[in-house]
Amino acid sequence: MSEIKITDLCRTWGTVEAVKKVSFTVPEKSFTVLLGPSGCGKSTLLRMICGLEEITSGTVHIGGRDVTDVAASDRGVSMVFQSYALFPHLSVRENIQFGLKVRRVPAKEREERMKHAADVVGLTDLLERKPSNLSGGQRQRVALARSIVSEQSVCLMDEPLSNLDAKLRAEMRDQIRSLQQRLGLTVVYVTHDQVEAMSMADQIVLLKLGEVIQISAPQQLYNYPANIFAAQFVGVPPMNVLEIEKTEKDKLPAAIRSMIETKSEAISIGIRPEHIQISDDGLPVEAFAVDYFGGETVIRVRHLTNEFHLRRAGQPEIQLSEQFNVSWNPEEMHLFDHQHRRI
Repeated sequence: MSEIKITDLCRTWGTVEAVKKVSFTVPEKSFTVLLGPSGCGKSTLLRMICGLEEITSGTVHIGGRDVTDVAASDRGVSMVFQSYALFPHLSVRENIQFGLKVRRVPAKEREERMKHAADVVGLTDLLERKPSNLSGGQRQRVALARSIVSEQSVCLMDEPLSNLDAKLRAEMRDQIRSLQQRLGLTVVYVTHDQVEAMSMADQIVLLKLGEVIQISAPQQLYNYPANIFAAQFVGVPPMNVLEIEKTEKDKLPAAIRSMIETKSEAISIGIRPEHIQISDDGLPVEAFAVDYFGGETVIRVRHLTNEFHLRRAGQPEIQLSEQFNVSWNPEEMHLFDHQHRRI
């Protein structure tokens, strides 16, 4: 069993609360992402799970065993850090084997496990190289191999791809996810990159200022955000949020007006950029920026004091300062109350 159960976990430094009563469960052989902006406590939380950070209160169970007060070396987890943490004077072979050597694993077994791990991540032809002669992606694969060779069923990863360029990050995302599924690992993965979270996770734990905002599958988080923070943190461009009082409601189609009036506590409208359509009637807007991305175009528009985005396929012929009307399907609209909660 490698299920991880976090209950009311807290970490404080004096009056500063970095992690505030966080609770969630990571099912066995699943991929859970801790997602949030810098300073939200996600790395601190990961270090508490693996035993590298003191726990102020709360409990950590791994595989049904209470490991809250157990040393990091005895928790049965491996960890991949943001920095590759490779020994520059050791070869790839020696870096992968280092942990096994420290634990006095016999030489023959070390070699067998090293070869298997190197083969899994595609390093077989690079075993004699030093880290200085490797690319960033190759160094990250050495760090992954070092985790695999430990043969722990729980792997914790702290922003392992942040040092790589965009193309290499995309390749490594696929490799890590494939590796997790092939080996049946239970993974907790920290990132601030919502693209990584959405493309890799079975479950996302969204954090803000040390608190859990929402726990759900990627599709659920995107389609049913708990509040405005969740709605705008996930999605590129982020969800548009229009203040109802600063919107010409009488220009909206009757179905949209009716839904707004039914929810009298609503003060904001949320709508994804890809759900906004150019129409014959609706809100009058003016384009003030047009960003072309090849396969799609993002048009930034103004309506009174509201500014928001439209995302269109291809390269629509919209010019700067052009005026037109926009609308959307009421079923794709989100309404938020004065506390920014979805209603």
